[in-house]
Amino acid sequence: MRSVRTLVLLLSLVVLVFAASGCGGGDGDDNSSAARPQEWAATVCGSLGDWVQSLQEDTQKLGTAMQDTSDLKTVKSTFVTFLENAENSSEELIGKVKETGPPDIENGAEIQQTLVADVEKVHQSFSQAVDKANELPTNNLESFSKGVGPLSTDIQKNLATVGKDFNEIKSQSSELKDAIDTEPACQQFATAG
Repeated sequence: MRSVRTLVLLLSLVVLVFAASGCGGGDGDDNSSAARPQEWAATVCGSLGDWVQSLQEDTQKLGTAMQDTSDLKTVKSTFVTFLENAENSSEELIGKVKETGPPDIENGAEIQQTLVADVEKVHQSFSQAVDKANELPTNNLESFSKGVGPLSTDIQKNLATVGKDFNEIKSQSSELKDAIDTEPACQQFATAG
């Protein structure tokens, strides 16, 4: 169970690192549905804030559920449910981010496409983790633990990419940088830069 608790701690840290490092943007090929930078920042950061909060709450529930069980089948079921919820919430996030449209700036569509692709990679990471978690053995703690550890690596990498790309937006547009810097919903994500 120690390895499972370690995984819960790792997932908590991944979510917190993501919250500290960045967030993402919308989708669209033309600027006819473009959002003013301040509106874009508020909507995108608000959606991402809700998503991160949901992941944090589910991670805490997972940690609590793992403390009181020694049954690997129950642990696996709880873990799979956590990953399925994360997969579903990331899919909802993609829809919300796409609906926002690109920021109404010169390279808004490019920013939009990059960040939507990043969030889609996070969703795909959770989808793959669900599949792999469903295959974890429940007859041996060591085998189970060895299978659990690698599941978070891809998710962590893709979350970090979203954060990095979000922070790079500031260097691409002073107008969007100002919107992000002054939007309260973005403050939990934006780092100095």
